This record gives sequence, structure tokens and C-alpha cells, in this order.
Amino acid sequence: MDASRNKAEIRAPAVATAVAAAVATAVAKFAAQLRARLPENATLWVGLSGGRDSVVLLHLARQLLPERVRALHVHHGLSPHADAWAAFCEQLCREWDIPCTLKKVEVPRHDGQGVEAAARHARYQAFRESAAEYLALAHHRRDQAETLLFNLCRGAGVVGAAAMPPQRQIGNPTLLRPLLDVGADAIAAYATAEQLRWVEDESNADPRYSRNFLRHQILPELKTRFPAAETTLARAASHFAEAQELLDDLAAQDDKAIAGQLAPHLPPLLALSPARQANWLRYWLKQQNWHTPETAALREALRQLATLTEKPDRHFTLKLPEGELRLWQNRLYCVPHIAPLTQRAWDGKTPCKWADGWLTLEPCPGAGLSAVLVAGKTFTLRPRQGGEQIVPQANRPHRPLKKLLQENRIPPWQRERLPLIFVDDELVAVPDVAVAAKWQCQTGQAGVQVSYQKTGEIQKS
Repeated sequence: MDASRNKAEIRAPAVATAVAAAVATAVAKFAAQLRARLPENATLWVGLSGGRDSVVLLHLARQLLPERVRALHVHHGLSPHADAWAAFCEQLCREWDIPCTLKKVEVPRHDGQGVEAAARHARYQAFRESAAEYLALAHHRRDQAETLLFNLCRGAGVVGAAAMPPQRQIGNPTLLRPLLDVGADAIAAYATAEQLRWVEDESNADPRYSRNFLRHQILPELKTRFPAAETTLARAASHFAEAQELLDDLAAQDDKAIAGQLAPHLPPLLALSPARQANWLRYWLKQQNWHTPETAALREALRQLATLTEKPDRHFTLKLPEGELRLWQNRLYCVPHIAPLTQRAWDGKTPCKWADGWLTLEPCPGAGLSAVLVAGKTFTLRPRQGGEQIVPQANRPHRPLKKLLQENRIPPWQRERLPLIFVDDELVAVPDVAVAAKWQCQTGQAGVQVSYQKTGEIQKS
């Protein structure tokens, strides 16, 4: 990115000589990060909690991009002071003439996560649902050191040890962390010199939270022996990030042989070493935006897959938060969870959501259902129960739907998700499988084709 694109400069505050150089360096690093990562004329949103770090970030952004800054405050509702913090953020933005968006979220308390993790999940969901294309967060060097220690204590691999990246895509917004190379002391000095106001979150002092324990007890103790601990830990995180880039490059090369444009094929995967198998599977699941299981579970899944190569009946399932990893005809598929399916009426005129796809009727002269026969009819959509039959050819006997699904190479899990289309109690069509003979459109007649477009699943085969 051409540094000359942004002519605006940030005025470094007047501070004592002892910290002036550190503050000036911090300001310069911030400006360089934004110029390198923010496209020309793009609007920058700032995640504004009301705390010191986010207020400093907003103040810096306002100087560098005076007409292109927005603020986003996520109201978690966890603290009795949450309303006051939201009011503070809105008032600050009014004073600085910055548009501010307030987003209230519900933090689940009983979903198996700790409060920290649940709040983070809710916060990031709010980020994804915002109008922001570029969203800056105020994480700094000490936060990076804490994240590295926290992840290592949880047994994280290279991805976790890489801690927080300076830039990351989370759906629509691109997250930027332009203060990641800046020390907490420099941020504090800047806030004092500029006489900024902020709020204090009382939970930041509670040692019951793991990050606070690391911040207030472990890191200070480390710094008595290793004064530059924060800097060196943050540097180590950047080394791990480089290592992860190399692992991703290797996985991308392996992916060409394992998947290419198709669902991943088991034999070339099992031809790799165990470490490369696990590396590729992590990479592939990440590409699908699915969570990666713990290393032990990942290796156990690969071990099970290796035992299936000589068995004709290959049943394999790996349960993940988003759904299941399934094996069919030596290929791997991500099968997302769906809500239970129930019978419903459908007029055929508007698209209908069903399972993991959308059902529509498309004009198709001479094929599909007879437009004359279905005119004015209300369809009934039903999930498969077992034992259904249909007559796909005139003057031929009924055929079991199960047999037709097998012949059409429909994966087992999709057999249970296909919408069966009835008129009254008669099965007239199954998308991608069959149309009942007496309901079929004849050559030269107007017809409608049942289309079922599935989403959220790797369907290629």
C-alpha cells in the first residue's frame, strides 16, 4: 500500500522526555499499520468498549481519518454498569462528532462455556452482523503476550501459540489490530498526555478470570526475572504465526491431491504422514469455517479412517459443533446440523426453506411435473419416514424410494433430508430422484421442474 495515499499525520502529544520517544514510536506504528492494511478511502470502524485502550484507539483514528471513522459499542449486559458504559461511549462520540452504533447482545450462561468465552462469542457475532467492512480493535502488545500464555496453558498448537493476528477476516468485516506492536505503557502515557476520559471495567481486576490472573499475577512475576517478557512473548507469537503460514502452505499443496475441486478423497490423504494428515484436516475444516477438534480427537479420527480402507461397509462420523464429518464412497463430507423436519404445506410459488437447502419450482418445457396437473394444487412437504414408494415410469410397478435413492447415489444423510412432495397423500416427486409417472410433463407440454439447492454442505463428488 502506497504510504503517500494518506497525507494526514497524527500529532504526538507533549509528554515528559522519558516517555516521549516511546509515545512517538507508538503513534508512528499505529499510522503505519493502518496505512498498510486499510484501503484508500475505506471507512474504519473502531470497537469502543469505553476502556482506556479503545478510547486511545478511537482518538488516534479520529486524527488520522477525521471523516472516515465510526464507533461500535457492544453492550453485553453482564455488569451493573453496562448501561453507564454505553452512555459514556455515545456521549464521547457526540463530543468527537463520530457516528456511534450500539449493539446489545445476549450472553448465554449455560452452554458449557465460561463467561469470558461466551461474551467473546457474542461480541464477535455482533461484529459479523455490523455494517463494518474494516473494524479496528485495541489489543496491544501485553494482550498479545497474555493470549500466548493463555493458549499455551490450554495446550494449544501452533495456531494458538500464534495468538492474535494483526489482520483477520471474520465474515463481512476485516478485523484490524493496529496497536498490536504497541506497549501498554505507551498507550497509558498517550491517554494521560491527551487528558482522555475512559471507564474502568471492574471485572478486569477479578483474578477468577484466567486472563486477569495472568495479567496481574503471572506476567508481573515473570518480568521480575525477564524484564522484557511482554516484548519477547509477543515476538514469539509472531514466530509461531510465520510457522503456521508455512503449515498452511503445505496443507494447500496437499489439498490439491486430496480434494482439488471435489470432496476430499481418502486414499491420497492416508498416503501422507500422520502429521501431514492432521495438518491438512485442520486446514480443510478451517476452510469450511468449522471448528477443529482437539489434537487427540483429530488423531483418533484419522486412525479410525485408516482402518476403513479394507472394509466394504465404511461407517465413520466425527461430531463437531457445526455438525458431523462423514465418510461416503471414500470421500469426506461436512454435514451441518439441521432443525428437526416436520410436515408443511407449500404453494410452489415462493422458495421454501427445507433442511439445509431451498426448494423452488422452475419452468421447464417438456420435463418435470405437468404444469396443468399441478395448477392450483397445494403441495405437502414431508421428511422421509421409510417404506415410501413411487411409480417413476408408466406401466411399471411401484419402486421402493430407498432403492431409487441408492441408485441415484444420494449420500445416506441426504436421503433423510430430501423433501418428499405430496399432493394429498400421493407422492408425486422427490427432487433429483424421480417424478411419479402420472404427474409427469409430456413432450411439448408446459412443465415445472422441482429444484432443491442445498447450502452449507460440501456436495461435490
